[in-house]
Amino acid sequence: MENQKNLFLAIAISMVIIFGFQFLMPPEAPVEKTTTNTNVDKGVDLISNLAPTITFENKEKVLSNSERVTFDNGKISGSINLTGAIIDDLIFLNYREFLDINSAKINFLNPVGSEDAYYLDTGWASNDKNINFPNSDSIWSANRNSLNGTNSVTLSWMNDQNITFEKSISLDENYLFNVEQKIINKSDLMFEAYPYGSSNRKGEPEMQKFFILHEGPISITDSVLKEYSYEDLRDDQKIKFSSEGGWIGITDKYWQTAIIPSQNEKITQTYSYELNQDTYQTNIVGTKISVASNSQISHNFKLFAGPKIVKVINEYMKEYKIKEFDRSVDFGWLYFLTKPIFNVLEFIYGYVGNFGYAIMLFTLLMRICFFPLAQQSFKSMAKMKKLAPEMKRLKEQYGDDKAGLQKEMMALYKKEKANPIAGCLPILLQIPVFFALYKVLFITIEMRHAPFIGWIHDLSAPDPLGLLTAFGLFDYDVGAVPIIGGILLMINIGVWPILMGLSMFLQQKLNPQPVDKVQAKIFMFLPLVFTFVLGGFAAGLVIYWTTNNVLSMAQQYVIQRQVNKTS
Repeated sequence: MENQKNLFLAIAISMVIIFGFQFLMPPEAPVEKTTTNTNVDKGVDLISNLAPTITFENKEKVLSNSERVTFDNGKISGSINLTGAIIDDLIFLNYREFLDINSAKINFLNPVGSEDAYYLDTGWASNDKNINFPNSDSIWSANRNSLNGTNSVTLSWMNDQNITFEKSISLDENYLFNVEQKIINKSDLMFEAYPYGSSNRKGEPEMQKFFILHEGPISITDSVLKEYSYEDLRDDQKIKFSSEGGWIGITDKYWQTAIIPSQNEKITQTYSYELNQDTYQTNIVGTKISVASNSQISHNFKLFAGPKIVKVINEYMKEYKIKEFDRSVDFGWLYFLTKPIFNVLEFIYGYVGNFGYAIMLFTLLMRICFFPLAQQSFKSMAKMKKLAPEMKRLKEQYGDDKAGLQKEMMALYKKEKANPIAGCLPILLQIPVFFALYKVLFITIEMRHAPFIGWIHDLSAPDPLGLLTAFGLFDYDVGAVPIIGGILLMINIGVWPILMGLSMFLQQKLNPQPVDKVQAKIFMFLPLVFTFVLGGFAAGLVIYWTTNNVLSMAQQYVIQRQVNKTS
């Protein structure tokens, strides 16, 4: 009986343990300082390809000071800087900063010299000091002025040794650039070169810094996910790995850059931080290539710069066989559960066209999956409710004789075929589902700004109609109230959290009530506690919990009537 009565308390404690453990004891990523790849010359170290510091801060002013090739495929637009031949200007056309349709579109990549410089670069590195390679100041020429998702542009630069460097760049219909690099050597010189690709970011961006979310450098190294924080790079300045295939990049909550080589190529991956310029870099250096006189060689990189749309990421992973590219989306340590849950939600969404309804139908599906367990649980709870008066009588009879009371209660359970702990299992099994759904709502861009009905315009955000604003009657920023704004935000619960708390309270009334008066009072306040705890959670999660409570009550009510009829 004790286990049954402490069920909701166990759930609350489980939340504290799971979230608290991740917060206090985050897993440490293994750090390797040197590469073990024998195919990579250890004397080659890619040097940050930053252009000289520019005093401009306005992006538009910086863009106007360079020759560029523009691109626009309907989903992203921007330009390639012919100074250095880098992709340093990119805007997401289908995503905005806020729900307001008039808010600015997401500005992702920015040129060196502007605030929040962030760009993608490819090129060649070499130990040979006798060969003039292009650098960040080199001015490239282009055979066309624009890309539209169906064509390609060829950039070229020739040194004074009759050696030409070319980049053939194309953009697909989504967010992937294909860069085919060539060295055309028409001289009598012989040399060696290493292809490289890099993502470069100036300064640490604004982040949510939430313990269940990774934001920062990321890679797949020999099919293993590696994640580092910006602080890790500041502390270690350079972290290097060898790998066969994989990829490396920098991830935000919803957006990411990635450098993707051929998946059977031996590469070196490097995370680095340049203190003087406050710049973070993730790069890949490929295997050394020999360039004979009067010959040409080529190498291919793919560069991803876009939102982490699960369907698009999966398609790239399948089409180009990119190892573990789906780990770009931070499904976390419950990956085996979070991704399938997302897939189910997206499948349902394909039919109903609304993620709110998809969450409700998913909840119904979970109830069906757990139906046999729930059926036994509710039958046991109904029997326990019937036994409550007899249990109260036994407690009064035996008083402080706990051993005698326990013996009589066990005999009573056996006689009535009641299992006091049967009610715990179904809900305990749903705890991982609850956390996995929370993760899905928090990290997937598909849930960002996804509307439901009525006042819920973003399922990934808390219910916007707060108690302290009379559920939208008064329009003011509760959090901006001096001194006590933070506290007010905690109690400014919305309509759906209140519905969830009410459903939880009604569900408790169907359960057998605790014999102990103190315990009964504690459980009486649990719905109120959960109302305020979940009030700040994503609306989609509260909708799931509320729907689950309602379905549970319906099933429990039917079983309760059946048990009463048979008695």
